[in-house]
Amino acid sequence: MKKVLLGICVLILAQTSFAGHHEKSEGSGKTIIGYEIIDGERLDIAAGKSSAVDIWVEYVQAHNERDLEKIDSMNADDFEGRAPNGVIVKGREAHAEFLKEWFETSNPSWKFNYAMANDVIQADGSADHWVTSLYTVTETIDGEEVAREEMFDVQIENGKIKNIMVASRAVVSE
Repeated sequence: MKKVLLGICVLILAQTSFAGHHEKSEGSGKTIIGYEIIDGERLDIAAGKSSAVDIWVEYVQAHNERDLEKIDSMNADDFEGRAPNGVIVKGREAHAEFLKEWFETSNPSWKFNYAMANDVIQADGSADHWVTSLYTVTETIDGEEVAREEMFDVQIENGKIKNIMVASRAVVSE
């Protein structure tokens, strides 16, 4: 079922990229795939570069390898992470402390499902670069293995991870 849905999504995206109409926002040569509204202002979302996905995948792999030095080197100085339980982690040092404790207490691991790059076109024409991805996260809680699907929305600025927002859904047997 997941493969069918993914296939449909790919076909829809392919169709929109070859559509014969052009709106004023498409003059930049970017393929517009949606929009977001911030403070009442509509900002176009365009297809991003796959190199942003590569940065994110490398970053998550460093988590699987417990490579705190690499994670730290890939974080922006003004890093901010927002966990699904409401915890907000600000700064590289706080992130390293958070991860160290989490690694020791829960032994989390991440399995890649998908990722896509997108750019939010700002009013001044600049773009914020984002990666939206889904991973299956497994960890040990109170001696039991627990899995959930986590959706990550990640801002990448100058090749560094600046913001991470996480939404989560428990994986339960049917």
